[in-house]
Amino acid sequence: MPKTLTLDEVIVPITVEYLEEDRVYKVSVPALQGCHAWGETLDEAMQAIPGNIRAMLEARRAQGASIPRLFRHVTGQTPLVLRMAPV
Repeated sequence: MPKTLTLDEVIVPITVEYLEEDRVYKVSVPALQGCHAWGETLDEAMQAIPGNIRAMLEARRAQGASIPRLFRHVTGQTPLVLRMAPV
């Protein structure tokens, strides 16, 4: 019987804003400066942010830049759980 690999999830604090002037939702990851996603709906922005987190981490690793402690063990397979953080 094959072994089952259990991956720890990472709880990612996010903030959500509605940008009235642009009529879009902006989701930001305060723990990963510069990591944002936008969407015409909140659902679009929420769907985009995990990919943006992974892309930013991959770019930082490729450049040898520092990775915030929260994300040091995140891989392409690590489940990300988004949680609203107070602004």
